[in-house]
Amino acid sequence: MSIPDIPASGATPGPRGLTSLGKKLDSWGEIASYLGREVRTVQRWERTEGLPVHRHEHKKKSTVYAYAGELDAWIKQRQPKDDPEADDAFAREQELSGTDSPVDIVNPSVMPPAPGPAPNPDEPAPPVGKRVVIALFALGILCAASLGVYRWLQPADSTQEKVRIAVLPFTYASGDSKPDYITSGLTDLIRTKLGQLDPPHLGVIAATSSRIVAGQPVPEIGRVLNVKYLLEGGVQRAGEQVRIDVQLIQVSDQTHLWSESFTRELSDVLQVESDVSAAIARQILATLPVPSDPQPKALVQPGTVHAATPEIVNSRHAFLQGEFAWGSRGDLRSSIVFFEQAIHDDPNYAEAYAGLAAATAILGQVPNDGLPPGDAKPKAKEAAQRALQLNPKLAEAHAVLGNVAMSYDWDLATAERELRRAIELAPNDPTPHEWYCHLLIVEGHPSEALAEAHRALDLDPVSPLFHDVVAETYYFGRSYDAAIEEAQQVVKLHPGDLSAQFWLGSAYREKKMYPQAIETFQHARQASGDNPAMLMAYGHTQALAGNAAEARAAIQKLQQLAATRFVPNLYPAAIHVGLGEKDEAFRLLNRAFEEKIDRLVYLNVDPMADPLRSDPRFAQLMAKVGFH
Repeated sequence: MSIPDIPASGATPGPRGLTSLGKKLDSWGEIASYLGREVRTVQRWERTEGLPVHRHEHKKKSTVYAYAGELDAWIKQRQPKDDPEADDAFAREQELSGTDSPVDIVNPSVMPPAPGPAPNPDEPAPPVGKRVVIALFALGILCAASLGVYRWLQPADSTQEKVRIAVLPFTYASGDSKPDYITSGLTDLIRTKLGQLDPPHLGVIAATSSRIVAGQPVPEIGRVLNVKYLLEGGVQRAGEQVRIDVQLIQVSDQTHLWSESFTRELSDVLQVESDVSAAIARQILATLPVPSDPQPKALVQPGTVHAATPEIVNSRHAFLQGEFAWGSRGDLRSSIVFFEQAIHDDPNYAEAYAGLAAATAILGQVPNDGLPPGDAKPKAKEAAQRALQLNPKLAEAHAVLGNVAMSYDWDLATAERELRRAIELAPNDPTPHEWYCHLLIVEGHPSEALAEAHRALDLDPVSPLFHDVVAETYYFGRSYDAAIEEAQQVVKLHPGDLSAQFWLGSAYREKKMYPQAIETFQHARQASGDNPAMLMAYGHTQALAGNAAEARAAIQKLQQLAATRFVPNLYPAAIHVGLGEKDEAFRLLNRAFEEKIDRLVYLNVDPMADPLRSDPRFAQLMAKVGFH
């Protein structure tokens, strides 16, 4: 369907490329990412089903654009065709948009209802546009990688002595309308088991990057992820039987080193996942040039569920949805709801407790500010401790306890112990490396922190999240030019990455590039609907630039927001620092201390606090936080 290059009916211009039809998506990559599909799928939808795509007629045919609002409306009206791959895509989008679908990947709503009422979120989940924002960046990064444009996509600290492998998302085909509740779980379980086999010698790429590059040519995947081997496969269902085909590919010459098919009954789907993933892990360990371990780790860890009752299957579905939402950190509330649903259906699901703990801990921290710290901390800590009761070797739970110890308790010794334990248990998981990086920042070790950030990035090379962490680490290390360069790469690919914008604007500010910083923070304010952290950064920068009226207006806006949501006292305090009003700043900082705001532990190294360091009250505040 070719649409002339004119505004759609009723479209009116909005700020920075927005119209009444929503955000403008300027490439096949952005369109596909918004819909959560591969480019070839949305191109087929345009050809065969009338997906509303516009074209610039004065340019080459491949120059296209679309409006998010039109895509949302089309998705809601679309009737899925007899096309497993396309219908699988439709199911994912229908689930994200909250509508019913005859086919779904991991949607608990299509399974038999669980006993008793399911947990409800405290607040409505964000709209679909916000839910897929990280996916938009991801596809932009993938397109850049395909062109070989950006240096920053290459892993910064390659570990050539390791054998590195990526497990690509398995394909799914079925002759019925039943949901695919094996493919996502099987891929995830294989990745987990491989990551546990021999971490010193076998590196496994994280799920986010593996999903982003899926569908690209094998050599390109190998280059972008810096891997020598790919594991790919497919799942076919026929009634109550499932066939799983798997092949191991050597990237250098694209030869198939090993392939195998497994046929199983679906009477116990989770046992199928466990058996097949363990068999694949054993075969790969025997095939790849990895030294044999005289004491190999168990392939099934405690806490893994096996009995496939309807409640357990429901729980598995909810957990996978929670993992998907958690992976981008862009939809924490929804991930919490899914993890709570998983626990509701299976009270002994250790991984679901760990997921709930992680999402809750991060929701209560800057810049999310979705929960007061006093509410977030006990809930996160209790869930993590319950996870460890069920599985003492669950790395994710140890990592959360480390995060909570640092961010809420300001207990750096406990944080280090728990985070090191998490890394020991799961060295191929990038999240513990990310959080250990933050601990090293707080402790004043910028070089070590940067190395840890790059370890996380090496495990998830095209994840915008970990590029943001690298930019943040440069900022706290006062390497502002490097922070600007790193953050600009993400922002150029998609301007909606709020974290990248925050660190870009912060680095501009510290270089006294106030116009650039103000423009960056203003854009972030508009894109986020006045996120309090972005409003704080904007007001602080306006104050430093000598625009006191704008700074005071930002303080007033924060006060208005505080009437309807949690706004840390740290935020107006920062603006008063910019205005040179130290008495008011310290008054609010002491309130922030009572609130247990996580970012207080960063003040000892944050350049924003430099104007306060010579004041004795700053040393007193830092002593209360735990720095002597």
